[in-house]
Amino acid sequence: PKIPTSEVMVVFDADMVAKPNFFTKILEVMLDDDCALCLTPQGFNNVDAQSDIFNNLNLSFWEYMLPGTDALGYIACTGTNFCLRCYPLADCGWFPSFTITEDYALGMLMKAKGYKAGYLNEYLAIGEAPEEIRNIFRQRSRWCKGQMQVLFSRYCPLLDTGLTLGMRLLYTSVTWCYVTNTLAVPCSVLVPFIALVFGVYPLVLNRDFALAATLFYTSSTLVTMYCTNRKHMKPLWFCIVSCHLLWFTYAKAQLNVLWKKVTKKTVVFKSTKKKGEEDGRDAKKRRFCALPQNVGDMEGTLDAWVLVASFSISMITAIVGAFQMIDRPYTAQGDFRWFLALSIFWSVYNMIPPALFIFYCYNKGQLFEDFCSFCMTLSFMVGIGGIVCTWLVPDDYNLGQVLNVSLQFFEAQRSGKVPRISNTPWRGNSGLWDSVLLPNGKNYSLLGGWYDDGGMLKLSYTTAFTVSMLSWAYHEFKGGYRSSGNVDFGANTIRWGADYLMKVSVTNITSAGASMQPIFVAQVGDMARDKLYWGSPERSSIPRPATYLSAARPGTDAMAMTSAALASAAVAIQEESLQVADVYLQKAIVLYQLAQRWRGYYAKYVESGKVYPSVSMYDDLSYAAIWIYIATGDENYLNDAIVFYDQTVSAEGHVNPNPYMFNYENVVPALDLLLYKATKDQFYKKNVQDFVRTWMNTKSRTGDIFYTPKNLAKAYPYGTLQHTANAAFYTMVAAKNVMDSKFMLYACWARNQIGYMLGDAGRSYVTGYGAVQPMKTPHKAASCPPVDVTDCTWESAYYTTDPNYNPLRGGLVGGPDDDDAWSDDRDMNNPANTVTLLNSAGFSAAMAGLVDRDINMAKCQQGNGFIQTIMLKAKGQPDAAGQRWWEGV
Repeated sequence: PKIPTSEVMVVFDADMVAKPNFFTKILEVMLDDDCALCLTPQGFNNVDAQSDIFNNLNLSFWEYMLPGTDALGYIACTGTNFCLRCYPLADCGWFPSFTITEDYALGMLMKAKGYKAGYLNEYLAIGEAPEEIRNIFRQRSRWCKGQMQVLFSRYCPLLDTGLTLGMRLLYTSVTWCYVTNTLAVPCSVLVPFIALVFGVYPLVLNRDFALAATLFYTSSTLVTMYCTNRKHMKPLWFCIVSCHLLWFTYAKAQLNVLWKKVTKKTVVFKSTKKKGEEDGRDAKKRRFCALPQNVGDMEGTLDAWVLVASFSISMITAIVGAFQMIDRPYTAQGDFRWFLALSIFWSVYNMIPPALFIFYCYNKGQLFEDFCSFCMTLSFMVGIGGIVCTWLVPDDYNLGQVLNVSLQFFEAQRSGKVPRISNTPWRGNSGLWDSVLLPNGKNYSLLGGWYDDGGMLKLSYTTAFTVSMLSWAYHEFKGGYRSSGNVDFGANTIRWGADYLMKVSVTNITSAGASMQPIFVAQVGDMARDKLYWGSPERSSIPRPATYLSAARPGTDAMAMTSAALASAAVAIQEESLQVADVYLQKAIVLYQLAQRWRGYYAKYVESGKVYPSVSMYDDLSYAAIWIYIATGDENYLNDAIVFYDQTVSAEGHVNPNPYMFNYENVVPALDLLLYKATKDQFYKKNVQDFVRTWMNTKSRTGDIFYTPKNLAKAYPYGTLQHTANAAFYTMVAAKNVMDSKFMLYACWARNQIGYMLGDAGRSYVTGYGAVQPMKTPHKAASCPPVDVTDCTWESAYYTTDPNYNPLRGGLVGGPDDDDAWSDDRDMNNPANTVTLLNSAGFSAAMAGLVDRDINMAKCQQGNGFIQTIMLKAKGQPDAAGQRWWEGV
């Protein structure tokens, strides 16, 4: 027979007692024939709202969530205290039997069939909540199991076509919160513990993390703690506490349902025992020791012990963090170690819920209520403290951006006709009449190239070394250029320098149809006149003579270095333009042959040799030969490289004051790297290892390499940031190709040294980058304002105390002294303040390696935990300012 629409039923849990006005209130709602169900909230006579750490009262659900979801048409059914119209129940197949939470499933089924319901926010029935710990865990486990059953059944709300998309998400969110809670809580507890104790850092602490943490904490706290009655604040906070206390219970429940699903077994319904009820087991047999009064029988369950373990882990983390902070509160650069403070705040925040649980096990009276109030205040304080610390932790550098900035320096150094679209719009055409008078009497244009430093000299030797470094980096770490969007920028930079080297190598001179001896232009510009003029290159009209080398004025070193530069450029850009690469290679071979015939040192004939002296040539010949071998695969060049290497070691090894100073004047370390890669000879490998380990390990100020107080590695006796940057690049290549293991160990040393240049020491040494950066470098083009603004003179542009007028970006200055002191002034005679091609070549090359291998601060902190620190202290080894270079080196 058809069930009349006026027939209704009321559902109560056995412990619920309805108030006298229950029916008059709820039936008033049910008078609406369209209302299939009316739900009222649950209240408990044995729960104090101010100490309800398990969130039995669930005010956030009853007082704030349900009124909102009810307005959206959501049908909630919570198993008790509701009135139900009978014919919709029958239409849904009566109470669902496919889950042990039939109430949740019933509400969803009714919504899918298009019924409507109402929520009456009045407490019309009072019951009793479980008090003993085991029974609380059992109740919450049952709720979780039942909802997971629905999720994994054919009634899954996500797949229910009877529900709108919004309702599908609403019903699924109820289940999804169990999953997220299960994942979030243990991660929150274990991340700081693993980081501080074991030195494994799963998170990258940068501005992105700080912003995400701030938004999450603020939004989740505001949403959870929103209330219209200030007395609700603590009960709402207990919602956060209960999530922590019940994560393991939920995890077990989810695994149980999944296992039962796989094994096709039935999930067992376990009722919630209330105070005074027995569960049918022999108490004498199941208890092996006396338990706290509020625990009850926990034998066979791990839930309580997991919370004790959680408290212990967080407490250990806080103690370890405090120990490390007391032991060394500041980094070598003088920065406070905020990440330790963050871990301490984080750990204390995680300690609060299990601490409340432990207290609850023994006492839940007035003292417990006061403790709850204290813990709530403490949680907000440490939460805010943790968020503040995330912003105080130094942000990691965007190394891809820094690579781009480093390449912009070479744009600023361009001579000749510059492109209309550029990162340095303040630079214009200059040096348009640069030329050389050939032996045949013809004028030959030398348009292009780079100015060597802040002046207007174009030097082929330093340009050649710069091109070889940039080409090597581009060849070795092209992925870094690709991932940072700098492939074209990098290739074009190399080609600008290489194209100029092609011009200065004038090898096809003829007169009256007969070939004449070639020449090699080593310098364009007059050093004396250049020093006397302060103005932009665009305005300059001073004479710019060209100085060249020839058979009568030999310069093996400069010509061989140029040959190496063109050969390396050919290797680097062959994917972009094989035709251009072949032109470079052919010129490199010709220059190599000339360099062998014209034996001599360029500094004897070229004025700039006083600034950039050279006392070795065989290393340059070997450098050219090995790059031509790499480009051609011709074994004859490899044999030449080995022969010249032996000659430079035997005949020139004594002329370099520091064999570990890798620069234009000493490329022997580079030869070790390249020759090992070509031959696999262990002799070269050992030399590479010695070079890297000397730079990484030497702490004595009397050795070849020493460290400043802020942990900058410097070459003795006159090392600058140029040499450190070159060593950083060298170490990256060695770590990739030569060193047997522990790549990150070496890469992070390079990252640490480059980090010093970018700002780890409190200031940046790279122009145009960092909060505190060089602003007064002696750079003529950068210091001069446009013509329509004012004249550029010594008084207005050089002697002024104002920063440079134009933003010079990417230039690495010479750097600080041995005590990390540096002054930003426009002294062109002070190498510490100048920017040069040689300074920026190794810096840009090292950046490419770091970007290619994604070397960041989080990766470099790995292995820098409490255990490793104690082990290093036991061995008497320093931790090298927070980075463990020593282990295994």
